[in-house]
Amino acid sequence: MNEPKLAILISRGETDKIEFKDARGGLPQDIWETISAFANTNTGLIILGVKQEGKNFIPKGIEHSQQLMDDLTSTIGPKFNFCPVIKPEIIREENKDFIVVEVEEALKYQKPIYIKDAGPFKGGYKRVGATDIRLTDADLQRFFQERMGSPDAQAVKGTSMMDTDESAFEAFRNLRGLDRPDAPELSLSNEGILEAYNLLSPDKKTLTVAGLLLFGKEILIKRFFPAWRLDIIRIKGTEWGKDKDPFLSQDLRGNLLAMRIQTLDIINRFFLIPFELGKGLARTEENPFNRALREAISNLLMHQNYFHPTPAQVRIYNDRIEFYNPGYSLKDPDSFDVPGSELRNPLIASMFYDIGWAETKGTGFTTVIMDIVKSGYPVPKWESSEKNDTFTLVLPYQTEQVTPQVTPQVTPQVTITDRHATVLRYCEEPKSLKEIMKFLGLSDRKNFKRQILNPLLSGNNLKRTIPDKPRSRFQKYVTVKRKGDAQGG
Repeated sequence: MNEPKLAILISRGETDKIEFKDARGGLPQDIWETISAFANTNTGLIILGVKQEGKNFIPKGIEHSQQLMDDLTSTIGPKFNFCPVIKPEIIREENKDFIVVEVEEALKYQKPIYIKDAGPFKGGYKRVGATDIRLTDADLQRFFQERMGSPDAQAVKGTSMMDTDESAFEAFRNLRGLDRPDAPELSLSNEGILEAYNLLSPDKKTLTVAGLLLFGKEILIKRFFPAWRLDIIRIKGTEWGKDKDPFLSQDLRGNLLAMRIQTLDIINRFFLIPFELGKGLARTEENPFNRALREAISNLLMHQNYFHPTPAQVRIYNDRIEFYNPGYSLKDPDSFDVPGSELRNPLIASMFYDIGWAETKGTGFTTVIMDIVKSGYPVPKWESSEKNDTFTLVLPYQTEQVTPQVTPQVTPQVTITDRHATVLRYCEEPKSLKEIMKFLGLSDRKNFKRQILNPLLSGNNLKRTIPDKPRSRFQKYVTVKRKGDAQGG
């Protein structure tokens, strides 16, 4: 906001979206009521440093404006049941400081926003004209009914189809096609895919939370979910913390389709667990631990509370791997051995099911645990805290399974990643390098060769169609058929 706009706003007086407050003596006590009202009704502005005298509003300014703004941002979190999203800034006009606070309307999943100490009946407000009015019983009933809708189905105001990432749609089509080549969604447009999975608002103009998280551009996801990221941490020992064992960390951001692929690629470099390719080039696990890793990553992304203020974490120790999930288990942990799921994000889960990243009957986690124990691994542990809204899964393992650090080069003789297996399925018919990279949604030719193409060639899993001319512009690559493959001879 520039200075002329501020002067114009003051001259127009208070409205349903503008509130003035005199803050020369510090934060006014009724600022919390107005923040609650805007968060429950519609996005609005609070301008601090303006005093009302009769029907007029006089710009008085604020002393120590930076300190006052710091007081606001440090106090607001504990004040409410859900921390409202505010964007304060200091504006200087006529040698006076003012603080303009934009209060964003809360998502339906979070409403009603109320002052925690007063409770929803006395501490919740709505904006009616230029006045903050306490919420009625009917208001509260409506809010709590709307809360029953899944959090990932809420529309994210300010988003549209323009905020989606084309590479995410390519990834979906590739994954869905591998799982079911005749799936009807494969013939749909990008917008058609979003509609088919209920990832758009009812008016088809706005992305839902699930739509943004699955197909959104990284910069938009960061804007609307600033705390959301996945930290992969390798601790070189068994303890993590200050003055404890050293650690390496890699932070991932972006949409969920890219996130899971990147996460598994990184984890595969730690856990060099071999597997074979069976019929149809499907993975045949020699060790259930690898499946447990994939299931844990899927669960972490599917069941997460994306409104939580802390990031998700995968902590890899010398003797265990921990999956820390913001969002407690909606299903009673004592009932994990009973089939069935309670989904926090059913729209995200539906997408994961269709691309083969999750079980459809809620048996995946139970089966993984049973397989691990039967194979002689230590019993996994988990802790769900409703108070802290967190869930942690611990998978113990033998120390020799984990490598000391993330290595950029995947060793072809030891392991084949999920992405490698995808390439081998795709190249059952000869494909050019450009075609393979487009299929994977990649653009970095150097890294593609180093991390994917060269390991598959040197491991004799992929071969050139013109082996005596490696650099031929007509060069293509085809999967090596082996005895036992679905089409092998």
